Amino acid sequence: MTMTRTETVSDLDSFVGMSVYLTASRGIGGQIRQQPEDFVVNEVYVEHRALDGRYQLVKVTKTDTETHHLVRDLSRRLRISQRRVSWAGTKDKRAITAQRMSLDSIYLEAPFNLGNAIVEPIGRSDRPIKLGDLEGNEFSITIRNVEGAKDDIASSIASFVEEIHDARGVPNFFGIQRFGSIRPVNHLIGRALVEGDLEQAVMMYIGKPFPDEPEDVKEARQRVSDTHDFKEALQRMPFRLRYERAMLNHLAKYPNDFDGALGTLSMNLQRLFIHSFQSYLFNMMVSSRLARGFPLSSGFDGDRVWVSDQGRVRTVVPKNVKDMNQNLAVGRASVQMPVLGYETELSDGVIGQIEQEVLMSEGVNLDAFKVESCPRLASKGVMRNVALPVDIGFTVAPDELNNDQVRVDLRFFLPKGGYATAVLREIMKIRLF
Repeated sequence: MTMTRTETVSDLDSFVGMSVYLTASRGIGGQIRQQPEDFVVNEVYVEHRALDGRYQLVKVTKTDTETHHLVRDLSRRLRISQRRVSWAGTKDKRAITAQRMSLDSIYLEAPFNLGNAIVEPIGRSDRPIKLGDLEGNEFSITIRNVEGAKDDIASSIASFVEEIHDARGVPNFFGIQRFGSIRPVNHLIGRALVEGDLEQAVMMYIGKPFPDEPEDVKEARQRVSDTHDFKEALQRMPFRLRYERAMLNHLAKYPNDFDGALGTLSMNLQRLFIHSFQSYLFNMMVSSRLARGFPLSSGFDGDRVWVSDQGRVRTVVPKNVKDMNQNLAVGRASVQMPVLGYETELSDGVIGQIEQEVLMSEGVNLDAFKVESCPRLASKGVMRNVALPVDIGFTVAPDELNNDQVRVDLRFFLPKGGYATAVLREIMKIRLF
């Protein structure tokens, strides 16, 4: 069975359900995102341009900018609703990222600057880009301020690469960005929505300060949490917190309309809260699986396995376990667990016990994902691979920004839905944010 390490998992990782490591190799520590250039992401996608079409395709290259803020700025620049802007996936903030977006019924002839982003027209399409509408992302990441001799660090990373090769991937955890890097409350908001408590969800978003936030932000959040005085809070809330101010502006006029306050946010952001709670539960199930000694690349009684050449999911039972594991061993299949929703069918056998125990420990009923207090946010649930395959290239060199330290340059591709931090946390074994 695969051995897991739990003694050095950060409190932040545990808070979002990632309570184990897969690898036993000693972490190298270090620092990511010392500068935006240290974290570069480029989308890899299937081309679907048309000679003409309703949608303008653009390439957006942004630096140190949050995706939802960029979309709001872009919609204002073009004087269109945010609903007319579509993209395939949210990208990291403190990074240089390049991604496609589609603009409904817009024609652009030349690139333009938008704060910390460049928007370039690249063609047209007869359909909008949708969430998940890409093959994956290529990452070029520099880990800086690594302590140790160059050869020793290179040896440590080589050991890690060998471990994940043998395990056929790292745990396919939803990374901390899913929950909020500085203020990881998205899953708590999602839980409140699933439980039907819209007031708690909204107050969690605009209130509940976190230690790593600036002092003026913490004071404003604490004040609104203590008083529920939305008019005063609107005066105190910093202008840079645009979403919080939009909610407060609505509540100042309609103090009890928490659904309306939530509705000031884009649908993508509203859905993110539900998806974050689902992600937390998925992380917990994968952590429990590993902690009990069930590898990610082998099928056990009750497992659901996606068999690619058959194009369907099959359930592992005693009579087919050998065949299923042969398919898994050669990469023709992948083990999956549910991202829970109201249509989820729980697994049987020992794997089903893991799923049921997570639901019981969190006090969750699957029907709650119908979100009857806010039906527009209902979620059916999906299946997700438990292992994230990755082939890593790396170099180790002196760190020009930090004296007497070394830097590690990593290069790898991840399929859509995969988080680079799921790879980095195994290599570094420290709190990443």
